[in-house]
Amino acid sequence: MSIDVEWARGELTRFLELTELYRPPDPPGMVVFSTRKSNRGKSADIIASAHAVEQILDRVLADWRTEISTSGNQRINRWYQHREAAQRADAALQRDAEIRERLGDAAPD
Repeated sequence: MSIDVEWARGELTRFLELTELYRPPDPPGMVVFSTRKSNRGKSADIIASAHAVEQILDRVLADWRTEISTSGNQRINRWYQHREAAQRADAALQRDAEIRERLGDAAPD
């Protein structure tokens, strides 16, 4: 059974959009001095998206949970490990055919 690359890449892209960090605008009439950032998406939407994304990551990058470090970065963004894994998985899906062609059995050692 092969993976639906277009669907998987769409799910990864959506997750990356939801978990992007940004500085929310100041409330009207107020100036807030803070370096705090928030995820673009609502927590419930991120969690729902993460359900599918984790399964994609398990198929594309089997060891993502142990190979991608979380040390120190969880403090910045709860979804840091997932984001990095999603970026790597998207690149793997996008370039899979090229990599197989260049590094396959016919490629020089």
